[in-house]
Amino acid sequence: MEVKLVLDGDITIVSLSGRIEIEKTQMFKSAVLSNFSDRKVVFCMKNLNFVGSSGIQSFFGVLNELNAAKKLNAKIAGLNPDFQRLLSFSECAALEVHENVEGALQSF
Repeated sequence: MEVKLVLDGDITIVSLSGRIEIEKTQMFKSAVLSNFSDRKVVFCMKNLNFVGSSGIQSFFGVLNELNAAKKLNAKIAGLNPDFQRLLSFSECAALEVHENVEGALQSF
């Protein structure tokens, strides 16, 4: 997985691309906690691929857990329709999903 960071005022845009695998979920969680705690973050996922539905659900679970615990203020942008459908079936009530980065930025 590749990560590109852009600052927009006090909001960090994290653009993810490539593949994320379920085995790397805990490493992702540690990286998010150490770099984005108590920050406003938009995770742009339009160029991200997943190995399977369990991989994306683990990924969403980490972001939801951190949001619910108020460890960060994250929004998701750019999910393809298949991943949006999977998210709707999960228990990730603390996550806001936006069609694009601009919408996510405006929602803060």
